Amino acid sequence: MKASGALRIVQLSDLHYAPGPDADQGLESAAQLVNGLAPDLIVVSGDLTREGLVEQFVPVVEFLSSFGLERVRAIPGNRDYLLGGPVPSLPRDSDLNYFLTAPDTPALGTTGAGERWETPFFEFFDDVDFFERTKTVALVGLDSEPVIPDESLARGLAFLDGSSPKLTRLFCTHRSLLPVPRKKLKEGDLLVNAGDILMRLLGARVDLVLCAHLHRVHAWQLSNGDATMAVVNAPSLLDRSPGKENGLLTIDVARRGELRVTHHALDDALPRLLLDTFVGRKRRKGDG
Repeated sequence: MKASGALRIVQLSDLHYAPGPDADQGLESAAQLVNGLAPDLIVVSGDLTREGLVEQFVPVVEFLSSFGLERVRAIPGNRDYLLGGPVPSLPRDSDLNYFLTAPDTPALGTTGAGERWETPFFEFFDDVDFFERTKTVALVGLDSEPVIPDESLARGLAFLDGSSPKLTRLFCTHRSLLPVPRKKLKEGDLLVNAGDILMRLLGARVDLVLCAHLHRVHAWQLSNGDATMAVVNAPSLLDRSPGKENGLLTIDVARRGELRVTHHALDDALPRLLLDTFVGRKRRKGDG
């Protein structure tokens, strides 16, 4: 149950949607679950589609529209970029190989100005990054495909630094920044400069980082002696394959600084509490 006075965020990720009865039934079940949770904001942390095709985006955007797009903030994942069509000979979760061997794949981007692959994401959303402030949180979501460009990260950190220190600070990316138990890492699972990004987020006094991509749920807590930050990895919304976890996360942020993250599976299992902590940090000189 949502606590009185709390802001509730639902994090959806890794739908990998392609038309089919299982996927469509999964969206119906997810819609019932989301409506019952009554979120204030819905954060979609990438991989809305399986191959980045318009016909795969349309049902997902219709699904999100049923909650009111004014509540939705989304970033793309690696699967949301056009790669010349599916490559059936490769493992479905082999993302690096998928990028490097897909036909007519444009050059990889860089950490500078960077190039972006073509994606229909722009037909449905204004930008691949988002910046949000409410009375409770300051929230930044950045596209991580194939990296987070330096200028994007600087812009996100500036947005957070320009927010009131009374707000809980959240950061969202698709590619994960930390490994999770029971998942053997392969190339492309984590951002190549994940350690540097984590250090900069801690320096920016971010309270919670929302990651995805690994289709498994876990929460870490990090500290640099001056601030403490949680890093949470979300499940796939629809993936029911062995060893994976499905469903969504709720993030409840109370004005007095309480932060709670819960995993809700689609199979009616009892919700699993991942994180229940008090957001507190040492204030720097000049903080209001």
